[in-house]
Amino acid sequence: MLDVTSFQPSELLALAAKGAPWAALSYVVYNAVMVVYNLHFHPLAKFPGPRWAAASGWWQVYVELLKQESLSKKLLDLHEEYGDVVRIAPNQLHFSRPSAYNEIYNVKNRWDRDMALYHIFADERSTLTIPDYTTAKKRRDLTTFLFSRKNIIAMQHLVQQCLDTACENIDTHIKEGKPVSIFKAFRCCAADVICTMCFARSMNATSEPGFNAPVVTSIHAAFPVIMVFKHFRLLQAIITKAPAALMRHLAPELGGLMQMRQMLTDQVKEAKANPQVLHDLQQVTIYHELLKDPENVPSDVSLRDEAVLYVTAGMDTSSDALTLGTVNILSRPELHAELLRELVAAWPNVDDAPPRYEQIEKLPYLTAVLKESLRMSHGVVQPMTRVVPKEGARISGYSIPGGSVVAISNIFVHWSKEIFADARAFKPERWLDPEADLDPWLVAFSKGPRSCLGVNLGWCELYMSMATLFRRYDMKLNGVGPSDLKWRDVYLPLHIGPDLTVIAKRRTV
Repeated sequence: MLDVTSFQPSELLALAAKGAPWAALSYVVYNAVMVVYNLHFHPLAKFPGPRWAAASGWWQVYVELLKQESLSKKLLDLHEEYGDVVRIAPNQLHFSRPSAYNEIYNVKNRWDRDMALYHIFADERSTLTIPDYTTAKKRRDLTTFLFSRKNIIAMQHLVQQCLDTACENIDTHIKEGKPVSIFKAFRCCAADVICTMCFARSMNATSEPGFNAPVVTSIHAAFPVIMVFKHFRLLQAIITKAPAALMRHLAPELGGLMQMRQMLTDQVKEAKANPQVLHDLQQVTIYHELLKDPENVPSDVSLRDEAVLYVTAGMDTSSDALTLGTVNILSRPELHAELLRELVAAWPNVDDAPPRYEQIEKLPYLTAVLKESLRMSHGVVQPMTRVVPKEGARISGYSIPGGSVVAISNIFVHWSKEIFADARAFKPERWLDPEADLDPWLVAFSKGPRSCLGVNLGWCELYMSMATLFRRYDMKLNGVGPSDLKWRDVYLPLHIGPDLTVIAKRRTV
């Protein structure tokens, strides 16, 4: 008798393609056997959770694709029903206690990433999509200097240049009597900053009329596709290898994204074919770092994947926080007045050059506003999965077998009532309490050895952007408010509310 359990699904499908009459039936039998195994004999069978989730990965497909719900928000309900740990896939557990965050993502853990999630970010491989820590660290270390605090401080003029260009665009809006989309403006700024820092070339997104930059619009439109790629890797392979012209025809809204990918592909080929191009640049780029070891030169696709990763990863966390903070500050006159008082004291004459980053970051109330904005905007909201090493681990008091996939979403830390009183409310003052020790629980840039590489650049953008916008402009919300800050979990929080616009006026003093 044929032992179908010895076959992988891909092998059975291959047999079916060859015309074996029993292959399709064998595939069905195989999956039925796996369902029984997952429900009753799997090492995680003792953990509670939806039975469908324990049986197969199709439960997450149902939640994220068919119902188009946010997995992270769905988990809030599941933990209410099942307790501190919930099984959300045959081999995956999610935890709700904030302490679990430090047990999973601490600096001592060298746990692999689960490629069932992270494959979505590259066709070949990049820093984010290398599963094992040792190999990923070697790649990550190549660009560590570029994002070091020392280099960011030295290169902060590039951030200010992007902000000045954005202000020129805002001034045009004012002259034409048009509202300003802060949602789009912050994203355009972030796109130009990350491209200027990484490639020494701006996308000129901040110059686009109405801040309607095609690349920013396309990246935002493409994020829902990530959930499709998460569950259907074959479809990802087909789409990402399709000709750019065909993709622009089938999905015109993704034209800007295709244009960016092509631009970065061309940069990679140019840098490899003509090293003098890099030598002539006035600043270090990621290509300088990634190509400096002639014995270990990444492929063109890998380099392109790395470049795309930096652009997409460098856009949302800072711009989401700035958008959320601006909306909340403008909706609360007392908060607005306190922030402006501090900024005016640090930057008395608005026509003078802005203070340097090192000065601005010392402002206590601005710091509190930015920390609260990061807390409420979360950074990544999808549970960032890790694979427990073969010796197993202890998380939240539970013994977790090796090979299990574990995670906790940032929202379970940032919205924890045990840590943050009135956790769903925007309260910058909570960060000014000398008795509170809240910094360890701000995880928008993640924690541990595989936390966000661009954290120093992110903080620089946050301080300089918020200071520049609020010091140079008197603003009021244009028919929107905090209740319009709605999002859906597509790895990052995808804004699904109305465009967030303000009416701006230049300050003269």
